[in-house]
Amino acid sequence: MKNPIQISKDHLNNSGMGGQTYLEHCVFATSNSFLLLIAALKGIIHGVFPFLFPFSTSRRVILSFVSLIQSGRHKQELRELVPTDFIYKKHLED
Repeated sequence: MKNPIQISKDHLNNSGMGGQTYLEHCVFATSNSFLLLIAALKGIIHGVFPFLFPFSTSRRVILSFVSLIQSGRHKQELRELVPTDFIYKKHLED
């Protein structure tokens, strides 16, 4: 079994965009997770009081998804979890 330092190094270097430094990874992961945590709390409040925070949670989840795609670091996960052509034109039209 690899040691935690080697696992961390492998994770930071596992990228289609040249890897991340520890600080870059720390800032991205903690800020994104914190924003999702706030969105989750807003979602709970919205569930009880629908007039509060409409679309706030879904907006944050979508923004998080976009930032993960743009990072270029999650191609394998995207191939495994998201069906090809998942978002169709019909999903974007009114």
